[in-house]
Formats: sequence, structure tokens, C-alpha cells
Amino acid sequence: MKKSGWIVSPAPFLLSHPTISRMSFITGITLIPQLLLLALEQNFIALAGVALTVLGSVCAELCIAIPNKKNTFGDGTAIIAGILIGLLLPSTLNLILFFSVSFSGMLIARVLFGGPGSYWMNPVATAVCIAYISQSIAFPPFLISADGVATIGDAFGALRLDHFTQITNDQTVTGTMNSLLLHFFGIKLPEGYITLFWSSPSVIPAFRYNLVTLVSSIFLISMSIIDWIVPLCFLLTYSLCIWFFSLLPFDAGFSGGDILFALLTSGILFISFYVLPEFTTTPRTQGGKAVSGIIAGLTAFLLCGLGGSPVGGVFTVMLVNTINTLIEFIENKYIASAGDFA
Repeated sequence: MKKSGWIVSPAPFLLSHPTISRMSFITGITLIPQLLLLALEQNFIALAGVALTVLGSVCAELCIAIPNKKNTFGDGTAIIAGILIGLLLPSTLNLILFFSVSFSGMLIARVLFGGPGSYWMNPVATAVCIAYISQSIAFPPFLISADGVATIGDAFGALRLDHFTQITNDQTVTGTMNSLLLHFFGIKLPEGYITLFWSSPSVIPAFRYNLVTLVSSIFLISMSIIDWIVPLCFLLTYSLCIWFFSLLPFDAGFSGGDILFALLTSGILFISFYVLPEFTTTPRTQGGKAVSGIIAGLTAFLLCGLGGSPVGGVFTVMLVNTINTLIEFIENKYIASAGDFA
């Protein structure tokens, strides 16, 4: 006789995972530094966009909760989704679209694709993709061009060729790191990477503060807010593809791709820790999560290339969410036959 569902042992029971409300609260805390930096830089248009996307997300959640007479609003997921949508949209977007794409994206993902708590398409990615389809001209172009890479031979060199502007202290910080630390390992960091780490010059707020995103990711993983398997497999697979295959169209070598540039552009870090591992849309078993992360890394390499893509990371999430349904189907067959999770 086949077993199905959970096998429950006798009491006492122990809840080892934080509640959804706690997950939303902690995630919100980690997003506050990003919003504060936008305020310090007086990027009030971006902050207004975030406020409008939060309003759109909350209104969509109310449209779902009121007819169903369910309190799905109190867990804070609508507010977090709204903030994430706002940070992933360019500040050059029409302000009306901030509200409308957030509202429509949340409704489509959470009603048509399974309902609250069961949707398989990420609402944040859905909203951003709707915005790109509606007004792609508002999104920035690729940071690098094929001609630039072919001329210079590497992605970061092509970025310099395309008039990349560094922050004021980039040269000073880079020189200090090279002289005091990196030269012991035979490494010399070129000027410009500090800019990509601290405040990348992008009109998309989520692409700007990579160092803050990295610090926040450590906090999220250590607090068990997100699972580490999907982001790790995603970043590792994407990095290996960049290193071994990214320069093949431009020279005969199989290695030498600029991993650091690829990870610090296209919003790769932000998406890998805030959007891709969303608990409702990821597989449940460890093996399924690993496969999902690997597929995401391969997809990101195809869509983002060497880096600098404005929406390749978001479309990666959409495609992987579709594949995750097949992974979940396989997981369910395994669970039905074995009666447990990995």
C-alpha cells in the first residue's frame, strides 16, 4: 500500500521554521538599508515608485482577501512583494505603471496560478515582466555591447569603453586594497569594481547596492528565512558558465570570463536571494532545490550573457518557476511512493 502525506510522530512537536509573518518582518528589515540609501542619494522618484508598488500590491491582496473572507493580508507578504517590485523597476518608468503593474502582477500570480499560499509563479517576477512588456523603453539597455567585448576582450573592459562612471572614492579604495591585502595573493583589482559593489550606476534600485545585498543575504540565510541551496546552486552554475563559456563568441579560449562583473550586474545577487528562493515557488526536496538552482544558473547565462542585462534575471525566475512545476510533480510521485522528504 502506497503512503502519502506527512508521517507524524507522537508529541511533543517542535516548530523549527519561522512563521510567514516573521519571515516577512525580517525580510523587510533587510530591505530598509536599500531604501535608506535611496533616500540619502535623494532618489525620491525611486522611493515614490516603491510606495506606489506597495500600494498596488496591498490593493491586489485586499481584492483577494475580501471576497474570500480570509485574512491573507496580515502576514506582510503583500508589502514585501510590493517593495521588491518597486526596487526591481527602473525609476524612469511611468509612475502610473508602478501601481498598475504591481496590482496586475499580484492578481495574476496569486489568483490564476494557484491562489494565496499555493501560487507557482512568482508575483514579483510576474509584475516586473509585465512592466517590461508594457514599456520596455523605460528599462536601461545592456551595460555592455558585443562590439565592445569583441574590441576589448573582456566584459569589464567593454563597460569602461561604454562610458562607465565610477564613484568618487573608487580609485582610492581600490589602491588601498591592492597595496595592503590583495598583493599578498598575487591579485590586482582593477578600478571600477568598488563602484559595482557599493553603488552601481543603474536606474534600477535593486541593481545598485550589491554589498548591502550580500550582507543581507547572510542574515536571511542564518535566520532560516531563505534556503541556501537554490541561491548557491544558481550562483555557482552561472559563475562556472561565465568563466568557461562567456568568451567563446569572441576568442578561442574556454576560460577567462569575468565572474565578478557578471554577479554584480543584472541584479543577479538581489534576485538570487530575494526573488528566486521564494518559498511558495521553489521545490520542497533538497534534490529538487539543487536541480532548480542549476537550471536557473544555465537559464541566466543564456538570458543575461556576460552580465549587464536589465531584465534577464527576472525572466530567468519566470522560466524556472515553470520548470519547478515539473520538479514538484516528480517530487510528489517520490513522496507518494516513499512517504518522506529528502
